[in-house]
Amino acid sequence: MARILFVCLYGEFGLGVRQLVSNVRKAGHQADLLCLKQYKKRVLDDDEKPRVEWQVELMANGKRSVLCYPFEITTCERQLVTDLMRQLDPDVVGISAYTPQLVSCIEVTELVREALPDTTLIWGGPHATLDPVGSSHHADYVMMGECDYTIIELMEALDKGGDLGALSSMCHRKDGKLVRNPIGPVPQNLDELPFTYHGTEGVYYCDNDTLTEGVPFPTSDLWTSHKIMTSRGCPYSCSYCMLSYQKEVMPDSTKLRYRSINHVIDELAGVLERRGNYFCEIEDDIFTMRPERMEDFFDEYKARVDMPFWCYTHPQYARDSMLSLLRENNAQFVVMGIESGSNRVANEVFNRKTNMQSVIEAAHRIKANGLRVFYDFISNNPFETDEDKTETFHLIRALPKPFEVQVGSLNFYPNIHIDRMRKAQGLPAETDFNENRFWNSLYHLASAIDISDEDANHYLTEPFFQSHPEFMEGLAAEAKRLAHGMNNAELLCRNMELEVQRQAKRAGDAENALVYATHRRGFSQFVAVSESLRRMKLNLVGDGPKNGSSNGVDADAQAAACAAQAAILPKASNRRMGHDDIVVEVTRPLDFRDAEEDFRDRAKPREKAIIAPES
Repeated sequence: MARILFVCLYGEFGLGVRQLVSNVRKAGHQADLLCLKQYKKRVLDDDEKPRVEWQVELMANGKRSVLCYPFEITTCERQLVTDLMRQLDPDVVGISAYTPQLVSCIEVTELVREALPDTTLIWGGPHATLDPVGSSHHADYVMMGECDYTIIELMEALDKGGDLGALSSMCHRKDGKLVRNPIGPVPQNLDELPFTYHGTEGVYYCDNDTLTEGVPFPTSDLWTSHKIMTSRGCPYSCSYCMLSYQKEVMPDSTKLRYRSINHVIDELAGVLERRGNYFCEIEDDIFTMRPERMEDFFDEYKARVDMPFWCYTHPQYARDSMLSLLRENNAQFVVMGIESGSNRVANEVFNRKTNMQSVIEAAHRIKANGLRVFYDFISNNPFETDEDKTETFHLIRALPKPFEVQVGSLNFYPNIHIDRMRKAQGLPAETDFNENRFWNSLYHLASAIDISDEDANHYLTEPFFQSHPEFMEGLAAEAKRLAHGMNNAELLCRNMELEVQRQAKRAGDAENALVYATHRRGFSQFVAVSESLRRMKLNLVGDGPKNGSSNGVDADAQAAACAAQAAILPKASNRRMGHDDIVVEVTRPLDFRDAEEDFRDRAKPREKAIIAPES
């Protein structure tokens, strides 16, 4: 039996790595997992320059937040990891390499070399697939692509003394020369793979100078969420996405592959039984693709799981039939990539194969089905002109509110199509952040408030705004803060409505069971179900009047809730938000003309008063 230690950096979910842990254990070998450093964001200082490979979110207030920031591995943590590796003494160490954490991957590789100088070291993951040649300078072997089969071949070779260099999907250096083996087959029947490993045994977490086994980081989403993929692959080949390159080198991966519905539901139901309620995160590239599959899926999901969830959709697949299924089955929100409001950039640069009219129509369908939505946009793009950026601004204005935008910088990862385009056109790998501050703030502002054609033209043509992006950032940040407060109130109303419906259904089920028990079962079951029905009805209407309240709700608590709501809602924009018979009219408009005049006044140079010295 061979033993492998997987290392996952700055990402404790690590679906790919956890899948390989399950594969190895199912094959009868030993697999351990070290999650080194927690996934955390970090907002950069204004004068701090991000590394070109980092994933950077561009915020409304002009700040830049690094997603999955590579916080320093401390001296204490290095020692804890060293001691652990020597204690486990694996035959091979496999590091999951992501381009945004490339520097940290190299650092951990050196740490492994120091702790276990005679142990084989392998790199896998997205970066290893994108740049196996560069990766081979750091690792003994590089595993490319989906390695569900290759990892088993590797463990068998280690156990029996086989030649690792002969395995499929492997890249390594021999006598100073690069040896790159053909990519092996990918699983076509995903049901043959075991569930992703989310157990405790042999899973180690190291951060904040602490190492634990089986106990996730205190603030990790692992405590409340479960991530899952019900399929592999994507029908599109967006130029900025790793999957576009993967399709070039792995033709077998171009076909969309699905797990059976029973296989997925068995995993989710098992999680529910093992740990109780959780938030389900469906990580499929596009979840809303096949209507019949979704209907069958949610029949089982509703019956056996019924946990809140989110998923990705796409303008071409955001159809009413699918969106209504999401709403009816406890979807908390959806995420849809738009990336650019320019048809030229979307199709000629990003290869999105979509048009802005279909995007707007999809957005209206999402709105009509009552789903909360996040739209992704890519900015700081050297391929864009001011005309392209203007079209993106107008598209965001046209999207029906409320919604959230997530704006990120364009990354050029090695060998993907858009990086080859950039090099062919002689464009830089990064743009001047300050050149795009005005546009990024404009995108955020348009997502938060309704901007008239007159005001839009004013923002676009008045030189003052581009020369003072800090003013636009201030407006955008305040507008988003107010809109966010109103959206939260709307979401609260919706969730309360859904909870009442669920409780009413449960009460109805209990009442039906009560009728059945009185006719078919004994008196003891009649009493038990009666008590269940009583509790269900109390959840709906409360346990009677309190403190003068006539509806079972504490009057003081009700007054406090109304006061809190009144403090938020009048400050929001003049939009109407409704949930059937629940309508809140907000009467105070957001008018930033006064703020603009005040800022202009403060920005004017002041004449210094000359004070004559006393004689």
